[in-house]
Amino acid sequence: MAIDWKLLIDVRERQKSAAMGIVARDRRAAEESLARLQQAEARRQQQVQNKAQHWQATVGALSDGQCSIAQLRHAGAWSGALDAQIAQAGRATAQAGQAHAQRELLLEASRKQLRAASGELEKAQQMQQRARTEALRVMELRQDETAEEAASKAWAARRF
Repeated sequence: MAIDWKLLIDVRERQKSAAMGIVARDRRAAEESLARLQQAEARRQQQVQNKAQHWQATVGALSDGQCSIAQLRHAGAWSGALDAQIAQAGRATAQAGQAHAQRELLLEASRKQLRAASGELEKAQQMQQRARTEALRVMELRQDETAEEAASKAWAARRF
C-alpha cells in the first residue's frame, strides 16, 4: 500500500494550523483573564487604601480634638463597611485568580497540542523525504542494472 505523502502532509499542516488558531484564541483568553485579575487586585488594593485613609482622617480628627463619641462610632461602623468591601474585593480577586489559572491550564494544553501537531507534521515531512530518497536510490539501481545489462548485451553481441 502506497502512502500519499502530499495528502498526509496537507492533513498534518491543517491540524497544525487549527492548533495554532486554538493557541491564539486561548492566549487571548488568558490575557483577558489576567487583565481581569489585575483589575480585581487593583480594586481590592483601592478598598484597603480607602480604609487606611479613613482611619488616618479619623486619627487626625481625634488628635485635633474635633471628634465626638458619635463620630467615633460612625467611623467604626464605616470601617466595618469598608471591611466588608475589602472582603468582597478579596473574593472577587480569588475568583479572578482561579479563572485565570484555568485559562493558563487551557493555554498550556493547547500549546501541547500545537507541539504534537508540529511534531507530526515534521515527522510526515521527514518520512516523505526518506521515501523520495529511497525512490531515487531504487531508480538509480535500476538505471545501473539496465546500463550493465545493455553493456553486457553489447559485449556479447561483439563477441559473436
